[in-house]
Amino acid sequence: MADAIIAKAKAIYGKRLTREDYNNLIHKKDVSSVVSYLKTTPRYHSAFANVNEAQVHRGQVEQLISKDVFELYLKLCRFVAADRNSFCWYLIKELEIKQIINALMYIKAGSYEGYLLEMPSYLMGYVSFDLMKLAAAKDYGDVLNVLSDTPYAKVLKPLLTNSQGVLVFDECAVALFAWYVHWAFKTIDRDFKGSEAKNLKEIFLRQSDLNNITMCYRKKSLFNEDSSQIKKSLYSTYRRLTVEKLDEILSQPDADKQLLAFLKKTYLREKIECDPQNIEMAIRRYNYAYYKKQLAFTDNGTMALYALMFLCETECSNLKKIIESVRYGRPPDETEKLLVL
Repeated sequence: MADAIIAKAKAIYGKRLTREDYNNLIHKKDVSSVVSYLKTTPRYHSAFANVNEAQVHRGQVEQLISKDVFELYLKLCRFVAADRNSFCWYLIKELEIKQIINALMYIKAGSYEGYLLEMPSYLMGYVSFDLMKLAAAKDYGDVLNVLSDTPYAKVLKPLLTNSQGVLVFDECAVALFAWYVHWAFKTIDRDFKGSEAKNLKEIFLRQSDLNNITMCYRKKSLFNEDSSQIKKSLYSTYRRLTVEKLDEILSQPDADKQLLAFLKKTYLREKIECDPQNIEMAIRRYNYAYYKKQLAFTDNGTMALYALMFLCETECSNLKKIIESVRYGRPPDETEKLLVL
């Protein structure tokens, strides 16, 4: 089964957009032209085959691209023949957390219809709570009621009931990610052994490191925030950026520079250029290269699935940036700098 899913994943990745495709797309003059071009590609032909490019608008195109990635994920999960409790359904958990955070963001902003307008309706029937009720939530109590039958309610209740109207999204994200990692590790230990389990856990430890480096760097370089306050926004799992190393770096007056040096030495090496003004882009390019390598060499079918979905989601993000650029007339050379290839 592992060989079969790996073969399928590689075949799908083989249909990805090429550099030539991206070059053609960034020179399109409007969203309709982007859709017309995507219809001609092996990767997106079926997704847009029945779409009238003259009538579709930007939001619909972006939803169709995201929906296509999600449907691809579902097909591969069913091919693995895994039940909904297995680790391969990890993406559902990620999407659930994303929807919760988005809904909280709009409530905090007082934009009560904001989440409804961007709600991915294609997730209905797959997530563990009612998306329409989440979209109708007017306050944090409503959100907790919607999530009452899920583990997320217990995670968020202390933060939402004690917020006194001031919600810190970083802390909510940290709490939800901690729950997610606990679920993932427990499920991985049940489903996998030895090196397979270790390599899958590395996904989350690596993600924690990179998020923590990014968060610390941003808060130190832009706001010179106090270290004790910064730590409230950090993930509690570590790989190479240990608690001791983090304390050592944050205690220094040039902590931002040391964080950047640590990132370059530990992860980026000499392979990825890093603009101090945009380390997020360097990290995205590093991750893309990492999962591209994983897909090429792994003998674990679930790792192949995870790597493929990361690569597909990156392509999805690239397309959304292109669509935004075309919509607002951004020069092609500026758009190209935003793409992860």
